[in-house]
Amino acid sequence: MELGYSIIRPDDVGKYPLRLAQISLWRKADWGVADGEEAVQQAIEMAKACKGRGIRTVFHPLEYPMTGEHAGETLDVLRRLAAESDLGIIVHDEGDRGRQRLSAGEADQYAGNISKTSTRCHVSIENSYNSGDITWFWERFAMPAPPSVSITLDIGNLEIAGLDSISFVQGMQKELVERIAFVHMHHHDSKTREAVPDHKPLVKGCREIEALKLLLQRKRDLRVILELDAAEDGMAQSIELLEQLRNVPCARAEHS
Repeated sequence: MELGYSIIRPDDVGKYPLRLAQISLWRKADWGVADGEEAVQQAIEMAKACKGRGIRTVFHPLEYPMTGEHAGETLDVLRRLAAESDLGIIVHDEGDRGRQRLSAGEADQYAGNISKTSTRCHVSIENSYNSGDITWFWERFAMPAPPSVSITLDIGNLEIAGLDSISFVQGMQKELVERIAFVHMHHHDSKTREAVPDHKPLVKGCREIEALKLLLQRKRDLRVILELDAAEDGMAQSIELLEQLRNVPCARAEHS
């Protein structure tokens, strides 16, 4: 397990003694961080700053859809990020209104844009829009793709969606587990359903940590990213809790 944290501001670079960072950037943000073109330029500069410190990085553009009218803009941003990428880019699953699956045309567009981007750098698909249907989504868009496309499992998002993350990890098919490259960790306290405000620090014994323990028993070579605001309290405690998982014993070899 390699442990990292999320950075969204230049001041976040090197704030914690970890050698992995996720650089998150928003297409539109109204809560005090850069967005749009400023965020793209800032993300590229933060990646260069991390490289200078020996920190591995992965980009995570948010609210950049791979389908629909803004897909062209998204592809242009991803092309620029890919040119500066180290470990690649994490993108979200997508769907139609009401948590419905993409239409046939949208599915073709999503698959095509994933394919185009994955020729430039590694791409990892995260559960975000509809974690309840994410197994179908990964089987449709990640599993048939070349090895340059992987899975990002956001354990916190499972809980936000009302799923039991422990049961989810226990029930994951071996082939899906083997395709996981990144894991996102944050705590859900059941008090709010909004995704970004609900990225709370981990607490001892929480279901998200227990789910990660089970996942590490099935796959050790994971890059685990704390998806918290580095400028807020709780990061140090969460890092300490995850550091305790480094010696989780592996389970016996699985069979398909």
